[in-house]
Amino acid sequence: MTLARRLLIAVLFSAALAHVATAQQRPSDDALNAARGLVEASGAAAQFDQVMPLLANQMTQAFVGLAPDRATEIREVMAEVVKRFSARKSELIDEIAAIYADKISADDLREITRFYQTGAGRRMIEVLPEITRRAAAVGQAWGQRIGAEIAQETRRELKKRGIDL
Repeated sequence: MTLARRLLIAVLFSAALAHVATAQQRPSDDALNAARGLVEASGAAAQFDQVMPLLANQMTQAFVGLAPDRATEIREVMAEVVKRFSARKSELIDEIAAIYADKISADDLREITRFYQTGAGRRMIEVLPEITRRAAAVGQAWGQRIGAEIAQETRRELKKRGIDL
């Protein structure tokens, strides 16, 4: 799975969670405003700007693959459609902000936002995608190792009970 798809899935998952959170109880306007500030300061909003071109490119390639003789028109239409949908970025920010506002106080959100506006916070934003990617790879490898060990240990214990798997 490409990084763009993983990011898009994360964004869509975040939006779905925000919908559930807002359906249960709406956070205060103060908390929502503070959360919007955090989403912007943390770079989460900027990820949308990085994902949309990647998503559009993948979709364009898929459509061109279906009708290669209409590639120019497909590219033109995709550019127009992506532009219209990109204008709806604020919807996503609002929904993600609702998740933060539901779980973190407005004062804490402002404090976290101030951190992201510092030099250390900006450096964290800069390296976080790489850290996330590498941590996911480490977690996946660890999970595979542990899974194999659990399966081996379970088989050993079951064999003691006369169950040979």
